[in-house]
Amino acid sequence: MSSSNVRLVVSVQVHGFEDKPWEGHLATGVLVEPGSVLVPSAPDGIAEATEGIDLLVLPLPLGEAGRIERLVAERVVFSVRDSHGGRFALIRMANDSRHEPTVGEFTGSRLAKALKQHDGDLWAALEALGVIPAGSRDAVTPELLRQVPEVEAAQRRPVFEAPDDGLVPVDPCDVIPRCKKESD
Repeated sequence: MSSSNVRLVVSVQVHGFEDKPWEGHLATGVLVEPGSVLVPSAPDGIAEATEGIDLLVLPLPLGEAGRIERLVAERVVFSVRDSHGGRFALIRMANDSRHEPTVGEFTGSRLAKALKQHDGDLWAALEALGVIPAGSRDAVTPELLRQVPEVEAAQRRPVFEAPDDGLVPVDPCDVIPRCKKESD
């Protein structure tokens, strides 16, 4: 569903803030696989979110680049990054995102070098490698999250189509995907 010009970011949320996502925001992440989110600077709050974690996959610009997804975290894996004590988290989701990850490929040796050059800052290292768009770290703002409920509500409204403007009778088999027409 995503195209190469769509920037995806993920708001890691405390469960239960569907109506006020700006109040539930814990951290910003990036979709690294359809079922995994990387949080390069993971706060302690992720481990303390005992009610659960929701993941808002946000295609930017909101409302123009694809559908917002609200997914559930199934497993959170923490790791100490380096001697600076920086923490990152990898969050595995209960269901895959329909969006394609926008994180490029890189090697471990290139990442290690970039981490050293950026004093262990994983966000900066990934940006320097060109595998995430610059500015991703700061893309999720309270102002952006205040737009989410309205955009989600608009995206939930179905689009109604009337084949041939509804003036010509339509064979149900023409619009029901599982219907196979028999040859006469």
